[in-house]
Amino acid sequence: MSMHPDISTMASPVPARIQPVQLPRLPPAYIPRVRLSTRLHASEARLRLLCSPAGFGKSVLLNECARQAPLDTQVVWLDLAGRSLAVDDFLRLLAAALHHPIADGVSLDAFIERLATRQTPLWLMLDDYPREPDPALDACFDRLLEQSSESIKWWVSSRLQPAWNLPRLLLQGDLCELEAEDLALDADELTALLERHRLKVPQKSRELLLHHSEGWLAGVCLLLMHADEHTLRERMEGGTLFLRDYIQREVLNPLPEELRTALFSLVHLPRFSASLCEHVLQGGGASLLTQLRTRQLFIRPLDSCGEWFRVWRPLAQVLPRLPDAVPPTQIYVRACQWFAGQGLLCEAVEHALLARQPEVAANYLQRFGQEQLLVGRNVSQFLRWRNELPHDLFASTPRLIMLQGWALIICARLDEAETCVADLAHFLPQPEAHRQVQLLAHWQALTGVLQRQRGYRSARVHCLEALGALNPKAWSQRALCHQTLAQHALAEGKLDEAEVQISEGLRLSRLNGSLIFETLINLDRIHLLDMIGESDRALELADQALLHLQGSVKQSPVLGRLLLLRGLLLASQGRDAESAQAYLQGSKEAEDSEDAHTIFGFLGLSELATRAGEVSVAFQRLREAERLMQWRHVPEVRYQSLIQFATGGLWLRQGDLVRAREAFEQVAAHYRSGELLPPSACYDLLPRLRRYMALIDLLEGNGARAIEDLRVLRQECAAVGLRKFACECRFTLAEALLVAGEDGEAERELREAVAEAEPMKLMRPLLELQQRKPEWIRQALPARRSQAPAPMPMGGTPAPAPERSSQGSPLSLREQTVLSLIAQGCSNQEIAEQLFISLHTVKTHARRINTKLGVARRTQAVAMAKSMGLVS
Repeated sequence: MSMHPDISTMASPVPARIQPVQLPRLPPAYIPRVRLSTRLHASEARLRLLCSPAGFGKSVLLNECARQAPLDTQVVWLDLAGRSLAVDDFLRLLAAALHHPIADGVSLDAFIERLATRQTPLWLMLDDYPREPDPALDACFDRLLEQSSESIKWWVSSRLQPAWNLPRLLLQGDLCELEAEDLALDADELTALLERHRLKVPQKSRELLLHHSEGWLAGVCLLLMHADEHTLRERMEGGTLFLRDYIQREVLNPLPEELRTALFSLVHLPRFSASLCEHVLQGGGASLLTQLRTRQLFIRPLDSCGEWFRVWRPLAQVLPRLPDAVPPTQIYVRACQWFAGQGLLCEAVEHALLARQPEVAANYLQRFGQEQLLVGRNVSQFLRWRNELPHDLFASTPRLIMLQGWALIICARLDEAETCVADLAHFLPQPEAHRQVQLLAHWQALTGVLQRQRGYRSARVHCLEALGALNPKAWSQRALCHQTLAQHALAEGKLDEAEVQISEGLRLSRLNGSLIFETLINLDRIHLLDMIGESDRALELADQALLHLQGSVKQSPVLGRLLLLRGLLLASQGRDAESAQAYLQGSKEAEDSEDAHTIFGFLGLSELATRAGEVSVAFQRLREAERLMQWRHVPEVRYQSLIQFATGGLWLRQGDLVRAREAFEQVAAHYRSGELLPPSACYDLLPRLRRYMALIDLLEGNGARAIEDLRVLRQECAAVGLRKFACECRFTLAEALLVAGEDGEAERELREAVAEAEPMKLMRPLLELQQRKPEWIRQALPARRSQAPAPMPMGGTPAPAPERSSQGSPLSLREQTVLSLIAQGCSNQEIAEQLFISLHTVKTHARRINTKLGVARRTQAVAMAKSMGLVS
């Protein structure tokens, strides 16, 4: 855009001579705001409004834009200085700036008529619009904007949110508004500002400065004044005299007393709403919040609904240090009362602790349930409170002791959990028989879940006895007992029993309207479906649960576990890129919640790295897993065998049979006594261990023993319904037969294994075999070479291939099932009930079927499918 050497204040249609406008000088530390000026210049709106608190560089940005005006545009700069103006005074100032003085008594209509006849381009730049609300002035400006000539563009900076008809202007395309979030410095602008101050600040310190200042230009400049990199961090925490003086003069002094007091009070609250303000500020709080927001006083929204707010960080850090600061105790007490009344117990506890009322905090803690521990970061927060409160207080009631136990179990801090549960003995005997029975039942439920985490078979007895005594109202404890019994059955290979326990746990969760408990127990149903070879159903249930849970909670250890399980399912199908993404998301979610299931993210990513040939990365993932478990004080019984098993798998793929056998024998020794069962989410650990040991025998030349062991193992797994792992054994058996020289039988086993694997979408064993015997796979399965994905580097993105069934159909197996039911005349609801899926999922399948078959209606889909031989 060309620069005009002379920017005129003359507003006459045909100026005789262009005269320079008197613009304010740019500050010494001025940096161009190119991203903002470009946005403003590119807009065709009639009004450019810069609305933010003091110190965001509104005037300087207007100045910058004025200096970039097009050649044919005249600019009028009017500094209103934020002072209150009557309508007549405002019009006189505006007319004088336009060099069209008006006499007393000249009407607004007459002045608007002059502006309406303007033909040549004109920018009217009004800097620092009056800071006090004035309905008459706002109505006047609304008319000026609406009825003035299209050739006039209005540029306004304001600390106050003007009461103009902004929604209408926005809908008409006549408004381009920049707010505080837009005007805040970004990383590049901060770097430029530091260079202007000749400060060399490390990247981490720059990020910290941007975080603390939230891009507040004036705040950053005042912090940087006479600073060096050593004093900058100290200034960020406490501010400077210049910054405190600026806030006092520019933010606080212009405020009425009640607004100043409200701001000093709200600065102590991490978040607040209109209702909370009404309670904390004791009457009129909602109105005060509205006034603070209207005045653009550093009140930042926390959600898109405009319900929750907070004070901007730089102000929140400085105000409590000023002489007029409000003592926070009563603020915290009232906030605690309000949050408790809303059922927001975490925040009620937090504010009780801030008010130094630990007894009140402990009282609110007793209202927690197991379900609340599974939401957000409540587990880690609960355990932090456990460290902050006196031990005697936290162990003062059985309820608090049991909540500690459940929280510690989620984090797999099992030693601490046992010590904690032992404190229940201090409350025995109870004064009444039924209370005695219930306390013992709760102890047994806790002990059963705890022993399951350690892998003890005795967990089953404790959970069964707990279920026999627990009050029906203790539904969450009963549901956890059913889940523990299901996990115990899965680890023993008793799949029918596991299904019964899972169904009962789900029933309790649904009857009590707990989506998070339903999802928690569904994790084991997904494992069960995967173990029996129902890969499509397992992944569908995982996706469905993920969709429901993400719509209900923002963060939860259950969400992390679900993502990690989804990563496992995708990995078994050879969808490595999607699997890696799920593992990474799940690991972050689990780690944020301090959930010990984080280890499965490391294990999964290690396997994917191995598959991609990145062995050093794979070993590094295992070391990271072990380090994290040690930092979290997770007992070795919970994770050591898993890491040893994964390490053995790595050595095996490397061809180091000695180290592989050593690692696997350590795992075998751990379970040899028969007293321990595999951990949750690794129910088939022992069959996998036997398969790997047989594979080592095979590679060491003991083929006959390997063949015998594999046949026995496959038969045992098939007998109990472990179809997926039985299929994996068949792949290994085919390899063993090939090594033994039985080529024909080997090829038959391979083809049968592939035929079994296809409907299960089981790619992992074929990929492993392909790595060891690539030439044989190419010869034995020539028609399937293009279908077996090659190992892919981590982070790679394969081209999406159409999902096909084993018959070459364009439809997946689940879609073919849905289509066959449609062909039978079933409604969507009937299909959902028959397949145990949601109505939404049925409709999604139906849409995909229509798309793949190139039709618009279900009747056409059936006709097309019949012509293709997909349905009879």
